[in-house]
Amino acid sequence: MASYGLPATDLFVDINSTMLNEKFPDRRYVRDNYRGSGVVSVSYRRVSKNELMLWGISAAYCQTTGDIYNVGHYEGELNRRFITIAVDGQYRYQNMNKIQLYSGLGIGYSFGSETLNPLSNSGSPSVSGSINRIAWQINAIGVRIGDSIAGTVEFGYGYKGIVNVGLSIQLY
Repeated sequence: MASYGLPATDLFVDINSTMLNEKFPDRRYVRDNYRGSGVVSVSYRRVSKNELMLWGISAAYCQTTGDIYNVGHYEGELNRRFITIAVDGQYRYQNMNKIQLYSGLGIGYSFGSETLNPLSNSGSPSVSGSINRIAWQINAIGVRIGDSIAGTVEFGYGYKGIVNVGLSIQLY
């Protein structure tokens, strides 16, 4: 399965990081004008004999950008990139001919890098760091429509975003 999700988790979670906390020890910085590429993910899953449970592995990539202000003063642009590797599972509670309904859960780890690029005329150097964390995904409902090649849409919360659409190929 290959999919694209929005918004990237980094756009609506706490922005704290070791690099930012070291640069601004008073921790009075905020992020504004943030945007992201969305989340691109690929998954491989195996199906159980009764075709109700699926389990496998997923990999996801996203990048985000935002402006950092410290005590109202513009400090620069913060760029982040995350790669997530997770194990996940799905419970297929409706398996009709061409329509499948399911819910799912995934847990893994996100490996992130971040760079704060100050204004070019500020004389300050760019600062980089890593931001690694546990990642998870809960899909409240997913719909797969098609035969061996199908479209999917999932609604959930986590490392794949809130709304995730994709293309699924079944090999069985």
